[in-house]
Amino acid sequence: MYTTCAFCNGKLDGDGGPSGLGVGRRLAFDEWKGRLWVICPKCSRWNLAPLEERWEKVEALGRAAREGRVAAATAQVALIRWRAYDLVQVGKPPRLEFATWRYGERLKARRREQMKFVLPLTVAALGVAVAVNVAAGGSFGVFVWNMPTFARSIYTGMVGRRRIELVEPPVCERCGTVLLLRARQVARARLTATQQADLALLLTCPTCGSEAAMLTGPDAAAALRRGLTYLNLARGGRQRAADAARLVEAAGGPDRLIRTVARSELTLRSLAPDRRLALEMAVDEQAEVAALERQWKDAEEIADIADGLLSSDAELERHLRRLKEDTDQPDG
Repeated sequence: MYTTCAFCNGKLDGDGGPSGLGVGRRLAFDEWKGRLWVICPKCSRWNLAPLEERWEKVEALGRAAREGRVAAATAQVALIRWRAYDLVQVGKPPRLEFATWRYGERLKARRREQMKFVLPLTVAALGVAVAVNVAAGGSFGVFVWNMPTFARSIYTGMVGRRRIELVEPPVCERCGTVLLLRARQVARARLTATQQADLALLLTCPTCGSEAAMLTGPDAAAALRRGLTYLNLARGGRQRAADAARLVEAAGGPDRLIRTVARSELTLRSLAPDRRLALEMAVDEQAEVAALERQWKDAEEIADIADGLLSSDAELERHLRRLKEDTDQPDG
């Protein structure tokens, strides 16, 4: 098996885990067609494993997937965690059991990113403040004590000022203002339901205060994810992934939670902290699994060409028949 990506030449991480490939931490497989890919951590492209290395490895990944925990799924693709590996199963998805582990990891990663900014700033400011405090005879004690909180507020403000890149900036229907969105401005937006789009976001104009424009599809998802990240930093309090995940489960899954929030007609900043975090989880899962399905469709075209060249191989046909028979079994 190759060790670098065929598309970007970046190094493929991991050791292949249950596949035995010796490379890869995120692996995709299709038991029905007998295909196996290693997903590049740098460019996210799917690298098709050589034909002679697939058969037993696809079966091993299928067994691991049945033992793993499902994070999200569409009609064609499921994202599954098995130990420290992410498995992308193509074909009939397993029953979705909403998992809390991914969100605990995400919150830890968010806190680590925050601390990379907060700690150095706090240490530097404390050094200056202590020197000034000593010179002033102790009158700056309150400032020294509150320095970590001050540093966190600076970081939160930076996140709130991040630009949201859209295909085309929306324009307020009332006053004509071009909305160059930043994360903090999404706090006053609200989810809504439409017949044309699964996800729609109504924006409030900062100039005239009216509901200015509606974002749908990928634009709505991008704005919503940035806005919720900012809000959950600014107003989150104690963020517990398990509590928020229970709200998603109680709603019946990510799709239903999003529809429930849309029916409430509340702005994002009006939602309770745990409900806001649950909404961020649901939108993140939808976006990630939709991206995986798009990547799979691209990879499938390349695999069709590569495997089509070998379609007359008798051993290939025999392996495919056996995999299909195994997949069609009730416990498969």
